Amino acid sequence: MSSFDNPVAAQEQPDQIRRRLVFAGLATAGLASCGGGASSMHTATVVGVLPAADPGQVLATGGGKWPTLAVLTNNAATGSFVGTLTAALATVNFIPNVATQILAYNGGTPGPVIDTYEGDSIQINFRNQLGQDSTVHWHGLPVPASQDGNPMDPVAAGAKRDYTFTLPVGSAGSYWYHPHPHDTTPEQIYRGLAGAFIVRGRNDPFAHLPERMVFITDIRLDASGQIAANTAQDLVNGREGNQVLVNGSYQPVDTVAPGTTERWRIFDATNARYTRLALDGSSMLVVALDGCTLASPRTVTELLLAPGQRADVIVRAPQSSNQKLVLRTLVYARGAMVPVSPAVRLFELSTNASTTVPAVALPNALASPVSLPAGLAVTQSVVLSDMGMGMGMAMGMGGSSQGRFTINGKVFDPGRDDITMKAGVAEEWLIQNAGMMDHPLQIHGTSFQLVASNRADIASDPRLNAFMDVVNLVSGEQIRIRLRIETPGRRMFHCHILEHEAQGMMGIINVLA
Repeated sequence: MSSFDNPVAAQEQPDQIRRRLVFAGLATAGLASCGGGASSMHTATVVGVLPAADPGQVLATGGGKWPTLAVLTNNAATGSFVGTLTAALATVNFIPNVATQILAYNGGTPGPVIDTYEGDSIQINFRNQLGQDSTVHWHGLPVPASQDGNPMDPVAAGAKRDYTFTLPVGSAGSYWYHPHPHDTTPEQIYRGLAGAFIVRGRNDPFAHLPERMVFITDIRLDASGQIAANTAQDLVNGREGNQVLVNGSYQPVDTVAPGTTERWRIFDATNARYTRLALDGSSMLVVALDGCTLASPRTVTELLLAPGQRADVIVRAPQSSNQKLVLRTLVYARGAMVPVSPAVRLFELSTNASTTVPAVALPNALASPVSLPAGLAVTQSVVLSDMGMGMGMAMGMGGSSQGRFTINGKVFDPGRDDITMKAGVAEEWLIQNAGMMDHPLQIHGTSFQLVASNRADIASDPRLNAFMDVVNLVSGEQIRIRLRIETPGRRMFHCHILEHEAQGMMGIINVLA
């Protein structure tokens, strides 16, 4: 019996054994329709679960109709949002006639879109029907620390929690929600727990455009069509699936009228996959990154999203019928010893025989966040490292993984404050990636401004001087950011390759009143 099924087991067992029980239990809970998985510390052969992923496995549902995401029902009047999210076991048919067991919000993956307006008062009633602790973290949203769903504030198996906060004016953008319990975040997300959170502005210059949600996840299935076991390599590199999904479907297709201009909200909601986006058939006009509007739209031929990042882009379809738009990824090398992420096809749009839609006028300037003060002294130095002890274990040779992934030489300790700052006071930080691979750093509770980097190509990067909540650092890169956290409380900062976070690359900022 897994700890998803037995909350007592999750409380009684040490962390490593509890993780193993989670996966072993899923493998044996009902082999006719569920199974797969292994501990994040052990391979399938150690714990006796279903075989690891077959590299030749494909999803038979490729090329299906465009999947529209469910929307969470709002049970409140205008100006407020009250909804219920339930995390529980569910089954889906990634492969026809095969029931794959997943973890789901409200029965599906991705979870329902939470669609709100800035200024709204929010209440999300969370119900944890898993067999282990969970939380809901509102990724990128400037919510109070007490409502952030951080690892120090778990919702126990079988328990309920109401998250309440108000969306500040000026917070319009594309965000997402996902679990953030200590140690089991990677597993809960790659098994299906994630969803989009949209905050709309009252004066959105693109509100008149048709909108397309592009929620990117990936999945690795074993020979039985179940979520596959983690491998030792996953612990080192972060888990990448062998199938990339859009809105929960493999390579979906759709049709649009010629000349249609759309706003695409693109989310990289994977554990560790970098999506280096390219679009065949049109250009991409980037208007927002990580929920923050750019000062002016930027036309790009490709756009890199690290795990956790989002982008809003404007795309116009070809102006004649029977033409195609194909969104795909390019190969991306993210560091020493990490296999190169292959190019994949994400989805395809075709123009139909309808009358061509006239071009839409787009603004040349946008209302972006106000730059933070220049000339600040560096108040914090942050060094990310993946060269600690434990390489042997990470490579499947025995030993301990403790210290493999660190911030300023330390692994995560929920009882330790790593950085202290004052609420409402702007600071400048120096951040260095001293490791061998890319690391995307997220800071909770705020969006920060990237003001400098030692990368040679930084001048052409649309992120320079823009605001974001995740910043990717390549090996050897050193950056400066400016940030201000408005409200007090303890906040997380961590690598958003989730396996790295779980193994120690996470710290706490104590924001004082």
